[in-house]
Amino acid sequence: MLARSLPWFHKYGKAFELGFQTALEYRANFLISLISAAYPIMIQTFLWTAIYQASGETVVYGYTYRQMIAYTFLAGLITRIVRTGFEYEIMDDVKSGKFSKFLVQPLGYFPYRLCSYYGQKLPNLTIILSILIAVLILLSVFWGVALGPLQIAAFLITLSLAVTLNFLIFYAFSSISFWIVEIGFLFEGVRIITILLSGGIFPLEVFGERFVQVMNLLPFKYTVNYPINVLNGKIAPADIWQGLVVQVIWIGAFILIANLLWKVGRRRYVAVGG
Repeated sequence: MLARSLPWFHKYGKAFELGFQTALEYRANFLISLISAAYPIMIQTFLWTAIYQASGETVVYGYTYRQMIAYTFLAGLITRIVRTGFEYEIMDDVKSGKFSKFLVQPLGYFPYRLCSYYGQKLPNLTIILSILIAVLILLSVFWGVALGPLQIAAFLITLSLAVTLNFLIFYAFSSISFWIVEIGFLFEGVRIITILLSGGIFPLEVFGERFVQVMNLLPFKYTVNYPINVLNGKIAPADIWQGLVVQVIWIGAFILIANLLWKVGRRRYVAVGG
């Protein structure tokens, strides 16, 4: 009944379903990538342990040892949660001419990609959140890291916004496929840079106060670093709303940026594929 009264619900619900099925088909790849993520986490854990022991300091770069180790584990998991991959599909759509069908069918490309993205995230998100809950329980039991319900709720909200923001960043950048045919190598370069700038490898404080001040104004921090520090207790509950506002502002800004870039790109589009 709902699908009949809301045609868009049926169309984009199907896109969500297809994304979900795709994630299930490639679940082995996801599990392998998740296992491979354990190695950087182990290396950084040993690295930070050696740094804290050698320095004799209880606080390094504004983090206690417990906060730093927790950050390392959470960064590895959240980076996997917000990770994209649809940009290669967009490149193929433009390159092969598949994008043409979206110009003649009553199906918006942006909502189609967004719903498909969320569909692909759902199975992986379930697995990662299960691991995340296990990590948090271990931190609470062995290290006494206390997490209040407000802190957890704020984290889930910031994480949801972070997933959407990262989607929009890569969706906007994917529009360059209209100008450059072979762009796959650029996607990997941009991915590495965004992971670094988002705090997915090291906390941003490692790079200095001036760097953090610049990152506070850019969107990348709010995809990984900010959700982690909300859960890590680095951000006071009274200050959490400020980051949420910034996330919403950047989401709105990237919707406008992506819309503009895609509007210009479509004018240059020429279907050459089958």
